[in-house]
Amino acid sequence: MQEKKPEMANKNNPKKANLLDHHSIKHILDESVSEIVTSRGYVEDVRMSNVRLLMGTAIIVIALLAQFYKKKFPENHDFLIGCIVLYPFLLILC
Repeated sequence: MQEKKPEMANKNNPKKANLLDHHSIKHILDESVSEIVTSRGYVEDVRMSNVRLLMGTAIIVIALLAQFYKKKFPENHDFLIGCIVLYPFLLILC
């Protein structure tokens, strides 16, 4: 018995999305484009997504450091200013 090709399997089993939910539609479109591109022999490049995840993690670490720093407010004034300056800068880059 022959195996079905990926293109044939997708035609017989269409993906379904909630048309009122734009996140669901975007997810189906992204998944479909990814399948089409990889089926034509291209390799999916996820470096940019990994960089954004790393920068998001750095933003969260900065926010946690600012929140739970061991000194109280008047003593950590300079540290908080540094966190406040760094936070939007990393958000813009992300």
